[in-house]
Amino acid sequence: MKGRCCQVVFLVSAFIAAGILALPCIGQDIDLEAVETEAATLLSESLRIDTSNPPGEELAAAHFWERVFRAAKLEPHVFETAPGRGGVWVRLPGRTKKGALLLLHHLDVVPARPEEWKHPPFGGVQENGYVYGRGAVDAKGLGVVQALAVLLLHRHGAQPARDVVFVATPDEEAGGKLGAGWFVEKLLPQLGPVAFVLNEGGHIRPMPSGELAFEVAVAEKTPLWLRLTAHGKPGHGSTPPAETAVTKLVRALARIVAAAPEVRVTEEVQRYFAALAPFQVGEQAKHFVDLRAALKNEPFRQQFLLEPRQSALVQDTLAVTVIHAGQKTNVIPASATAELDCRLLPGSDPESFVRRVVELVGDPTIQVETLLHFPPSASPTDTVLYQTIEALARKEKGRAVPAVLTGFTDSHYFRERGIPSYGFAPFVLTESDLQGMHGVDERISRANLREGTRRLVELIRELP
Repeated sequence: MKGRCCQVVFLVSAFIAAGILALPCIGQDIDLEAVETEAATLLSESLRIDTSNPPGEELAAAHFWERVFRAAKLEPHVFETAPGRGGVWVRLPGRTKKGALLLLHHLDVVPARPEEWKHPPFGGVQENGYVYGRGAVDAKGLGVVQALAVLLLHRHGAQPARDVVFVATPDEEAGGKLGAGWFVEKLLPQLGPVAFVLNEGGHIRPMPSGELAFEVAVAEKTPLWLRLTAHGKPGHGSTPPAETAVTKLVRALARIVAAAPEVRVTEEVQRYFAALAPFQVGEQAKHFVDLRAALKNEPFRQQFLLEPRQSALVQDTLAVTVIHAGQKTNVIPASATAELDCRLLPGSDPESFVRRVVELVGDPTIQVETLLHFPPSASPTDTVLYQTIEALARKEKGRAVPAVLTGFTDSHYFRERGIPSYGFAPFVLTESDLQGMHGVDERISRANLREGTRRLVELIRELP
Protein backbone atom coordinates (compact mmCIF):
# COMPACT_ATOMS: atom_id res chain seq x y z
CA MET A 1 0.00 0.00 0.00
CA LYS A 2 2.89 2.37 0.72
CA GLY A 3 3.96 2.32 -2.90
CA ARG A 4 0.52 3.28 -4.20
CA CYS A 5 0.17 6.10 -1.66
CA CYS A 6 3.53 7.51 -2.69
CA GLN A 7 2.43 7.45 -6.33
CA VAL A 8 -0.53 9.68 -5.44
CA VAL A 9 1.73 12.11 -3.61
CA PHE A 10 3.99 12.29 -6.67
CA LEU A 11 0.91 12.84 -8.87
CA VAL A 12 -0.36 15.65 -6.63
CA SER A 13 3.11 17.23 -6.67
CA ALA A 14 3.22 16.88 -10.43
CA PHE A 15 -0.12 18.70 -10.78
CA ILE A 16 1.25 21.54 -8.70
CA ALA A 17 4.62 21.67 -10.49
CA ALA A 18 3.00 21.56 -13.93
CA GLY A 19 0.70 24.42 -13.03
CA ILE A 20 -2.35 22.47 -14.15
CA LEU A 21 -4.40 24.02 -11.34
CA ALA A 22 -2.47 27.29 -11.15
CA LEU A 23 -5.28 29.75 -11.82
CA PRO A 24 -5.45 33.48 -11.16
CA CYS A 25 -8.43 32.95 -8.88
CA ILE A 26 -10.43 30.02 -7.65
CA GLY A 27 -14.17 29.67 -8.07
CA GLN A 28 -15.86 29.51 -11.47
CA ASP A 29 -12.40 29.46 -13.07
CA ILE A 30 -11.39 26.09 -11.61
CA ASP A 31 -9.95 23.73 -14.20
CA LEU A 32 -12.68 21.16 -13.63
CA GLU A 33 -11.16 18.56 -15.93
CA ALA A 34 -7.96 18.54 -13.87
CA VAL A 35 -9.98 18.47 -10.64
CA GLU A 36 -11.93 15.45 -11.88
CA THR A 37 -8.76 13.54 -12.75
CA GLU A 38 -7.09 14.31 -9.44
CA ALA A 39 -10.20 13.50 -7.40
CA ALA A 40 -10.74 10.17 -9.15
CA THR A 41 -7.08 9.23 -8.68
CA LEU A 42 -7.10 10.12 -4.99
CA LEU A 43 -10.32 8.19 -4.45
CA SER A 44 -9.02 5.10 -6.25
CA GLU A 45 -5.95 5.06 -4.03
CA SER A 46 -8.00 5.66 -0.90
CA LEU A 47 -10.37 2.83 -1.75
CA ARG A 48 -7.46 0.40 -2.08
CA ILE A 49 -6.75 0.82 1.63
CA ASP A 50 -8.99 -1.76 3.27
CA THR A 51 -10.49 -0.09 6.36
CA SER A 52 -13.34 -2.55 6.91
CA ASN A 53 -14.76 -2.19 10.41
CA PRO A 54 -14.27 -4.57 12.09
CA PRO A 55 -11.33 -4.43 12.56
CA GLY A 56 -10.93 -0.92 11.10
CA GLU A 57 -7.15 -0.41 10.93
CA GLU A 58 -7.76 3.13 9.72
CA LEU A 59 -4.27 4.40 10.56
CA ALA A 60 -3.07 3.38 7.09
CA ALA A 61 -5.70 5.66 5.56
CA ALA A 62 -4.81 8.45 8.00
CA HIS A 63 -1.15 8.25 6.94
CA PHE A 64 -2.26 8.30 3.29
CA TRP A 65 -3.88 11.71 3.82
CA GLU A 66 -0.93 12.83 5.93
CA ARG A 67 1.39 12.27 2.97
CA VAL A 68 -0.95 14.04 0.55
CA PHE A 69 -1.23 17.13 2.75
CA ARG A 70 2.50 17.21 3.50
CA ALA A 71 3.20 17.18 -0.24
CA ALA A 72 1.08 20.34 -0.44
CA LYS A 73 3.14 21.99 2.36
CA LEU A 74 0.32 21.79 4.92
CA GLU A 75 0.80 20.46 8.47
CA PRO A 76 -1.42 17.40 9.09
CA HIS A 77 -1.67 15.74 12.50
CA VAL A 78 -2.26 11.99 12.80
CA PHE A 79 -3.88 10.74 16.01
CA GLU A 80 -4.21 7.19 17.32
CA THR A 81 -7.28 6.17 19.33
CA ALA A 82 -6.38 2.48 19.77
CA PRO A 83 -3.78 0.11 18.28
CA GLY A 84 -4.14 0.37 14.52
CA ARG A 85 -7.05 2.81 14.84
CA GLY A 86 -6.78 6.51 14.19
CA GLY A 87 -7.38 9.54 12.02
CA VAL A 88 -5.92 12.81 10.82
CA TRP A 89 -6.70 16.52 10.91
CA VAL A 90 -5.26 19.56 9.17
CA ARG A 91 -6.05 23.29 9.38
CA LEU A 92 -6.33 25.81 6.57
CA PRO A 93 -6.06 29.26 8.22
CA GLY A 94 -8.75 31.84 7.50
CA ARG A 95 -8.70 35.63 7.40
CA THR A 96 -10.59 36.20 10.67
CA LYS A 97 -10.84 34.82 14.20
CA LYS A 98 -14.38 33.57 13.65
CA GLY A 99 -15.12 30.00 14.69
CA ALA A 100 -13.80 27.40 12.27
CA LEU A 101 -15.70 25.29 9.76
CA LEU A 102 -14.87 21.63 10.48
CA LEU A 103 -15.12 19.26 7.50
CA LEU A 104 -15.75 15.78 8.89
CA HIS A 105 -15.80 12.33 7.34
CA HIS A 106 -14.94 8.81 8.49
CA LEU A 107 -12.20 6.53 7.22
CA ASP A 108 -13.75 3.17 8.09
CA VAL A 109 -16.16 1.26 5.87
CA VAL A 110 -18.51 -1.66 6.32
CA PRO A 111 -17.22 -5.10 5.20
CA ALA A 112 -17.75 -6.37 1.67
CA ARG A 113 -17.94 -9.84 0.13
CA PRO A 114 -15.75 -9.76 -3.02
CA GLU A 115 -17.59 -12.64 -4.70
CA GLU A 116 -20.75 -10.51 -4.85
CA TRP A 117 -19.11 -7.53 -6.58
CA LYS A 118 -18.59 -6.72 -10.25
CA HIS A 119 -15.17 -5.24 -9.37
CA PRO A 120 -13.00 -5.96 -6.31
CA PRO A 121 -14.46 -3.88 -3.46
CA PHE A 122 -10.97 -2.67 -2.53
CA GLY A 123 -9.67 -2.30 -6.07
CA GLY A 124 -10.54 1.34 -6.72
CA VAL A 125 -11.44 0.43 -10.31
CA GLN A 126 -12.45 3.23 -12.68
CA GLU A 127 -14.85 2.28 -15.46
CA ASN A 128 -17.29 4.19 -17.67
CA GLY A 129 -17.00 7.40 -15.69
CA TYR A 130 -17.36 5.79 -12.24
CA VAL A 131 -15.01 4.88 -9.42
CA TYR A 132 -15.96 1.58 -7.78
CA GLY A 133 -15.17 0.45 -4.25
CA ARG A 134 -16.40 0.04 -0.70
CA GLY A 135 -16.61 3.55 0.69
CA ALA A 136 -16.96 5.37 -2.65
CA VAL A 137 -20.09 7.09 -1.30
CA ASP A 138 -19.87 6.22 2.40
CA ALA A 139 -17.68 8.15 3.01
CA LYS A 140 -14.31 8.15 1.22
CA GLY A 141 -15.70 10.01 -1.78
CA LEU A 142 -16.80 12.80 0.54
CA GLY A 143 -13.35 12.77 2.16
CA VAL A 144 -11.68 13.25 -1.22
CA VAL A 145 -13.88 16.22 -2.06
CA GLN A 146 -13.25 17.78 1.36
CA ALA A 147 -9.50 17.25 1.07
CA LEU A 148 -9.33 18.54 -2.48
CA ALA A 149 -11.31 21.67 -1.58
CA VAL A 150 -8.73 22.43 1.12
CA LEU A 151 -5.86 21.69 -1.26
CA LEU A 152 -7.25 23.91 -4.02
CA LEU A 153 -7.84 26.84 -1.69
CA HIS A 154 -4.34 26.44 -0.25
CA ARG A 155 -2.60 26.16 -3.61
CA HIS A 156 -4.07 29.39 -4.89
CA GLY A 157 -3.87 31.39 -1.70
CA ALA A 158 -7.66 31.81 -1.67
CA GLN A 159 -7.94 32.33 2.06
CA PRO A 160 -11.49 31.78 3.36
CA ALA A 161 -13.15 34.02 5.93
CA ARG A 162 -12.71 31.46 8.71
CA ASP A 163 -10.36 28.56 9.40
CA VAL A 164 -11.26 25.31 7.69
CA VAL A 165 -10.32 22.13 9.57
CA PHE A 166 -10.31 18.81 7.69
CA VAL A 167 -10.94 15.90 10.08
CA ALA A 168 -10.96 12.19 9.16
CA THR A 169 -11.95 9.82 11.97
CA PRO A 170 -12.14 6.05 12.50
CA ASP A 171 -14.91 3.82 13.87
CA GLU A 172 -18.06 5.60 12.65
CA GLU A 173 -19.57 2.36 11.37
CA ALA A 174 -19.42 0.92 14.91
CA GLY A 175 -20.84 4.00 16.63
CA GLY A 176 -17.79 6.28 16.68
CA LYS A 177 -16.63 5.73 20.26
CA LEU A 178 -13.04 5.24 19.04
CA GLY A 179 -13.47 7.92 16.39
CA ALA A 180 -15.45 11.13 16.59
CA GLY A 181 -16.33 10.43 20.22
CA TRP A 182 -12.63 10.17 21.11
CA PHE A 183 -11.77 13.19 18.96
CA VAL A 184 -14.40 15.42 20.58
CA GLU A 185 -13.20 14.50 24.06
CA LYS A 186 -9.43 14.55 23.50
CA LEU A 187 -8.64 16.90 20.62
CA LEU A 188 -11.56 19.22 19.97
CA PRO A 189 -10.69 21.49 22.94
CA GLN A 190 -7.22 22.02 21.40
CA LEU A 191 -8.56 23.27 18.06
CA GLY A 192 -9.93 26.56 19.33
CA PRO A 193 -13.46 27.78 18.54
CA VAL A 194 -15.39 25.62 16.06
CA ALA A 195 -18.56 27.25 14.74
CA PHE A 196 -19.93 24.52 12.47
CA VAL A 197 -19.42 20.94 11.36
CA LEU A 198 -20.16 19.76 7.83
CA ASN A 199 -20.48 15.98 7.76
CA GLU A 200 -22.03 13.15 5.76
CA GLY A 201 -25.77 12.53 5.82
CA GLY A 202 -27.57 14.73 3.30
CA HIS A 203 -27.00 15.01 -0.44
CA ILE A 204 -28.52 16.60 -3.55
CA ARG A 205 -31.60 14.72 -4.63
CA PRO A 206 -33.11 14.96 -8.14
CA MET A 207 -36.87 15.44 -7.83
CA PRO A 208 -39.75 14.46 -10.14
CA SER A 209 -40.24 18.16 -10.96
CA GLY A 210 -36.75 18.26 -12.46
CA GLU A 211 -35.48 20.51 -9.66
CA LEU A 212 -32.74 19.64 -7.19
CA ALA A 213 -33.40 19.26 -3.47
CA PHE A 214 -30.29 20.14 -1.47
CA GLU A 215 -31.08 17.91 1.48
CA VAL A 216 -29.21 19.13 4.55
CA ALA A 217 -29.50 16.73 7.49
CA VAL A 218 -30.38 18.77 10.57
CA ALA A 219 -31.70 15.86 12.65
CA GLU A 220 -31.51 12.08 12.69
CA LYS A 221 -33.09 9.09 14.35
CA THR A 222 -31.09 7.67 17.22
CA PRO A 223 -29.90 4.08 17.46
CA LEU A 224 -30.94 1.72 20.21
CA TRP A 225 -29.16 -1.56 19.52
CA LEU A 226 -30.38 -4.46 21.65
CA ARG A 227 -29.28 -8.04 22.24
CA LEU A 228 -31.67 -10.80 23.30
CA THR A 229 -30.19 -13.91 24.91
CA ALA A 230 -32.16 -17.09 25.57
CA HIS A 231 -30.86 -20.10 27.55
CA GLY A 232 -31.92 -23.73 27.52
CA LYS A 233 -30.78 -27.26 28.13
CA PRO A 234 -28.21 -28.48 25.59
CA GLY A 235 -28.40 -31.95 24.15
CA HIS A 236 -28.46 -34.19 21.09
CA GLY A 237 -30.51 -33.05 18.12
CA SER A 238 -32.17 -36.48 17.86
CA THR A 239 -33.94 -36.12 21.21
CA PRO A 240 -35.06 -32.49 21.51
CA PRO A 241 -36.89 -31.30 24.60
CA ALA A 242 -40.20 -29.48 24.31
CA GLU A 243 -38.42 -26.13 24.52
CA THR A 244 -34.86 -25.07 23.70
CA ALA A 245 -32.93 -21.82 23.73
CA VAL A 246 -33.53 -21.52 20.00
CA THR A 247 -37.29 -22.11 20.13
CA LYS A 248 -37.67 -19.66 23.02
CA LEU A 249 -35.79 -17.01 21.05
CA VAL A 250 -37.69 -17.67 17.81
CA ARG A 251 -41.06 -17.29 19.55
CA ALA A 252 -39.95 -14.07 21.21
CA LEU A 253 -38.73 -12.64 17.90
CA ALA A 254 -41.99 -13.59 16.20
CA ARG A 255 -43.96 -11.62 18.81
CA ILE A 256 -41.67 -8.60 18.43
CA VAL A 257 -41.81 -8.54 14.64
CA ALA A 258 -45.59 -8.98 14.57
CA ALA A 259 -46.23 -5.94 16.78
CA ALA A 260 -47.41 -2.91 14.81
CA PRO A 261 -45.45 0.27 15.62
CA GLU A 262 -47.19 3.57 16.30
CA VAL A 263 -47.22 6.09 13.45
CA ARG A 264 -46.11 9.51 14.72
CA VAL A 265 -45.07 12.69 12.88
CA THR A 266 -42.52 14.73 14.81
CA GLU A 267 -42.02 18.46 14.29
CA GLU A 268 -38.72 17.81 12.49
CA VAL A 269 -40.35 15.37 10.08
CA GLN A 270 -43.33 17.68 9.54
CA ARG A 271 -40.97 20.50 8.50
CA TYR A 272 -39.00 18.15 6.25
CA PHE A 273 -41.99 17.01 4.22
CA ALA A 274 -43.43 20.53 4.09
CA ALA A 275 -40.11 21.62 2.55
CA LEU A 276 -40.39 18.78 0.02
CA ALA A 277 -43.94 19.78 -0.97
CA PRO A 278 -42.91 22.34 -3.64
CA PHE A 279 -41.06 19.59 -5.50
CA GLN A 280 -44.14 17.38 -5.71
CA VAL A 281 -46.99 17.39 -8.22
CA GLY A 282 -50.74 17.06 -7.80
CA GLU A 283 -52.24 15.64 -4.61
CA GLN A 284 -48.82 14.62 -3.31
CA ALA A 285 -47.85 18.28 -2.90
CA LYS A 286 -50.97 19.01 -0.86
CA HIS A 287 -50.42 15.98 1.37
CA PHE A 288 -46.77 16.85 2.07
CA VAL A 289 -47.65 20.37 3.23
CA ASP A 290 -49.33 18.88 6.32
CA LEU A 291 -48.18 15.28 6.65
CA ARG A 292 -49.80 14.86 10.07
CA ALA A 293 -53.24 15.60 8.65
CA ALA A 294 -52.57 13.69 5.42
CA LEU A 295 -51.82 10.43 7.26
CA LYS A 296 -55.42 10.42 8.52
CA ASN A 297 -56.42 9.79 4.92
CA GLU A 298 -56.33 5.97 4.75
CA PRO A 299 -55.49 5.55 1.01
CA PHE A 300 -52.62 8.04 1.29
CA ARG A 301 -51.47 6.52 4.55
CA GLN A 302 -51.23 3.04 3.03
CA GLN A 303 -49.37 4.33 -0.02
CA PHE A 304 -47.01 6.46 2.09
CA LEU A 305 -46.08 3.63 4.44
CA LEU A 306 -45.24 1.28 1.56
CA GLU A 307 -42.05 3.27 0.93
CA PRO A 308 -39.52 2.05 3.54
CA ARG A 309 -37.69 5.34 3.99
CA GLN A 310 -40.91 7.32 4.42
CA SER A 311 -42.29 4.71 6.79
CA ALA A 312 -39.13 4.83 8.90
CA LEU A 313 -39.49 8.60 9.33
CA VAL A 314 -42.85 8.28 11.08
CA GLN A 315 -42.20 5.20 13.22
CA ASP A 316 -39.74 3.81 15.74
CA THR A 317 -38.31 0.93 13.74
CA LEU A 318 -36.95 -2.45 14.78
CA ALA A 319 -34.99 -4.84 12.58
CA VAL A 320 -33.65 -8.27 13.55
CA THR A 321 -30.18 -8.19 11.99
CA VAL A 322 -28.00 -10.81 13.73
CA ILE A 323 -28.86 -14.29 15.06
CA HIS A 324 -26.39 -16.70 16.70
CA ALA A 325 -27.07 -20.17 18.05
CA GLY A 326 -25.53 -23.59 17.48
CA GLN A 327 -22.37 -24.68 15.71
CA LYS A 328 -23.40 -28.16 14.58
CA THR A 329 -26.58 -29.53 13.05
CA ASN A 330 -27.02 -32.41 15.52
CA VAL A 331 -26.27 -30.43 18.70
CA ILE A 332 -28.90 -28.43 20.58
CA PRO A 333 -27.13 -25.27 21.83
CA ALA A 334 -27.31 -24.03 25.40
CA SER A 335 -27.92 -20.43 24.31
CA ALA A 336 -29.17 -18.38 21.39
CA THR A 337 -28.86 -14.65 20.77
CA ALA A 338 -30.38 -12.09 18.44
CA GLU A 339 -29.38 -8.48 17.87
CA LEU A 340 -31.96 -5.83 17.03
CA ASP A 341 -31.24 -2.57 15.23
CA CYS A 342 -33.84 -0.19 16.65
CA ARG A 343 -34.04 3.45 15.51
CA LEU A 344 -36.02 5.96 17.55
CA LEU A 345 -37.66 9.16 16.41
CA PRO A 346 -36.80 12.43 18.14
CA GLY A 347 -38.79 12.54 21.38
CA SER A 348 -39.08 8.78 21.82
CA ASP A 349 -38.15 7.50 25.29
CA PRO A 350 -35.56 4.70 25.02
CA GLU A 351 -36.47 3.25 28.44
CA SER A 352 -40.13 2.99 27.45
CA PHE A 353 -39.12 1.37 24.17
CA VAL A 354 -37.02 -1.27 25.97
CA ARG A 355 -39.88 -1.95 28.40
CA ARG A 356 -42.16 -2.51 25.41
CA VAL A 357 -39.67 -4.98 23.90
CA VAL A 358 -39.50 -6.86 27.22
CA GLU A 359 -43.31 -7.04 27.29
CA LEU A 360 -43.39 -8.41 23.75
CA VAL A 361 -40.70 -10.99 24.57
CA GLY A 362 -42.99 -12.21 27.34
CA ASP A 363 -40.35 -14.45 28.89
CA PRO A 364 -38.45 -13.29 32.00
CA THR A 365 -35.71 -15.84 31.34
CA ILE A 366 -34.70 -14.04 28.11
CA GLN A 367 -32.18 -11.30 28.81
CA VAL A 368 -32.54 -7.94 27.01
CA GLU A 369 -29.45 -5.71 27.04
CA THR A 370 -28.58 -2.41 25.37
CA LEU A 371 -25.52 -2.44 23.10
CA LEU A 372 -25.57 1.13 21.82
CA HIS A 373 -27.58 4.27 22.43
CA PHE A 374 -27.10 8.00 22.51
CA PRO A 375 -29.53 10.90 22.93
CA PRO A 376 -31.29 12.61 20.00
CA SER A 377 -29.77 15.75 18.53
CA ALA A 378 -30.63 18.43 16.00
CA SER A 379 -29.20 21.63 14.52
CA PRO A 380 -30.94 24.94 13.74
CA THR A 381 -31.54 26.30 10.26
CA ASP A 382 -31.02 29.98 11.14
CA THR A 383 -27.22 29.88 10.84
CA VAL A 384 -24.92 31.41 8.23
CA LEU A 385 -23.75 27.95 7.13
CA TYR A 386 -27.28 26.72 6.42
CA GLN A 387 -28.07 30.03 4.69
CA THR A 388 -24.95 29.70 2.54
CA ILE A 389 -26.10 26.24 1.43
CA GLU A 390 -29.51 27.74 0.65
CA ALA A 391 -27.82 30.34 -1.55
CA LEU A 392 -25.76 27.64 -3.27
CA ALA A 393 -28.95 25.70 -3.99
CA ARG A 394 -30.66 28.74 -5.50
CA LYS A 395 -27.74 29.24 -7.90
CA GLU A 396 -28.45 25.77 -9.28
CA LYS A 397 -32.21 26.42 -9.39
CA GLY A 398 -32.72 24.16 -6.40
CA ARG A 399 -33.94 24.49 -2.82
CA ALA A 400 -32.38 23.62 0.52
CA VAL A 401 -34.40 21.13 2.55
CA PRO A 402 -33.92 20.53 6.31
CA ALA A 403 -33.78 16.74 6.20
CA VAL A 404 -34.19 14.09 8.88
CA LEU A 405 -32.04 10.96 8.55
CA THR A 406 -33.34 7.47 9.22
CA GLY A 407 -29.75 6.47 10.05
CA PHE A 408 -27.21 8.10 12.33
CA THR A 409 -23.85 9.78 11.87
CA ASP A 410 -21.08 11.21 14.04
CA SER A 411 -22.77 14.62 14.03
CA HIS A 412 -24.38 13.99 17.41
CA TYR A 413 -21.00 14.07 19.17
CA PHE A 414 -20.57 17.70 18.12
CA ARG A 415 -24.20 18.70 18.63
CA GLU A 416 -23.93 17.45 22.21
CA ARG A 417 -21.13 20.03 22.64
CA GLY A 418 -23.38 22.79 21.31
CA ILE A 419 -21.81 22.91 17.82
CA PRO A 420 -24.35 23.05 14.95
CA SER A 421 -23.60 20.08 12.70
CA TYR A 422 -25.07 19.45 9.27
CA GLY A 423 -25.05 16.44 7.01
CA PHE A 424 -24.41 17.49 3.43
CA ALA A 425 -22.39 15.73 0.74
CA PRO A 426 -22.37 17.97 -2.39
CA PHE A 427 -23.22 15.08 -4.73
CA VAL A 428 -26.31 14.53 -6.89
CA LEU A 429 -27.24 10.99 -5.90
CA THR A 430 -30.08 8.93 -7.36
CA GLU A 431 -31.73 5.96 -5.67
CA SER A 432 -29.50 3.74 -7.82
CA ASP A 433 -26.40 5.51 -6.50
CA LEU A 434 -27.56 5.09 -2.91
CA GLN A 435 -28.23 1.35 -3.26
CA GLY A 436 -24.50 0.65 -3.23
CA MET A 437 -24.05 2.09 0.26
CA HIS A 438 -23.61 -0.93 2.53
CA GLY A 439 -24.59 -2.96 -0.54
CA VAL A 440 -22.72 -4.29 -3.57
CA ASP A 441 -20.94 -2.43 -6.37
CA GLU A 442 -20.76 0.84 -4.45
CA ARG A 443 -19.63 3.57 -6.82
CA ILE A 444 -19.57 7.31 -7.44
CA SER A 445 -19.27 9.13 -10.73
CA ARG A 446 -16.23 11.17 -11.66
CA ALA A 447 -18.71 13.94 -12.50
CA ASN A 448 -19.94 13.94 -8.91
CA LEU A 449 -16.38 14.19 -7.62
CA ARG A 450 -15.74 17.12 -9.96
CA GLU A 451 -18.97 19.00 -9.26
CA GLY A 452 -18.89 18.14 -5.57
CA THR A 453 -15.46 19.73 -5.27
CA ARG A 454 -16.63 22.80 -7.16
CA ARG A 455 -19.66 23.21 -4.88
CA LEU A 456 -17.66 22.77 -1.69
CA VAL A 457 -15.02 25.28 -2.77
CA GLU A 458 -17.76 27.76 -3.56
CA LEU A 459 -19.49 27.08 -0.24
CA ILE A 460 -16.30 27.66 1.75
CA ARG A 461 -15.50 30.85 -0.16
CA GLU A 462 -19.01 32.24 0.30
CA LEU A 463 -19.31 31.38 3.98
CA PRO A 464 -18.93 34.63 5.94
